[in-house]
Amino acid sequence: MVSEAKKVIGIYLAAGSSRRMGTSKQSLEMAADTRLGSIALLHALQSEVHSVVVVVREDDPLDWLSAEVLAYAEAGRCLVEVCAEAGRGIAHSLRVGIKAAERQNADGILVVLADQPFIDAQMLNRLMDTFRGEAGWDFVASGDQGMPKPPVILGREMWPSALALEGDEGARSLFHLPQYRGQVMDEEEALKFLDIDTEERYLAAKKIVWNKLMLS
Repeated sequence: MVSEAKKVIGIYLAAGSSRRMGTSKQSLEMAADTRLGSIALLHALQSEVHSVVVVVREDDPLDWLSAEVLAYAEAGRCLVEVCAEAGRGIAHSLRVGIKAAERQNADGILVVLADQPFIDAQMLNRLMDTFRGEAGWDFVASGDQGMPKPPVILGREMWPSALALEGDEGARSLFHLPQYRGQVMDEEEALKFLDIDTEERYLAAKKIVWNKLMLS
């Protein structure tokens, strides 16, 4: 059951240009009937997040959304927002997501990237449990040996600063500011932070996904 102690809205950033890949990353096939863009999104929807806002480019055909994801959309837990300025950088996609979260009266946003297929619902729930359990946290971030990395949660107090970001400047640039208090929660598995931004990483991740399916 989703906790309402603090209302956390997922912001799924899927509006990147995929310049390094040379093709839309969301549509990359990871296994039969499984596209990259739906993997982390499904994990987010299976977590205790209230709902997920998927931020996409204007020309995205959304053919990468799986049947399972579409079922969540029909139930109202998955909403699509178009970022007209996606080409200007990730900060503009984040801005669209924050404004959507404001309209839903959220207390925090859980920022998830569409090219991180190895995150899971348990990882996201730990972030939300920490955010909801400590009244003073402005942010809670996943950590890779102490370095904050997505997924991250930003409380409402940080949204004005996040809305002021430009270009490809991400929320991590705000964590060192003295006015904000937060926690970085280290993950033991570095694999969870693998993002698919090159052909080499795509092929490696596809092999891992295939192996996991064979063992399941």
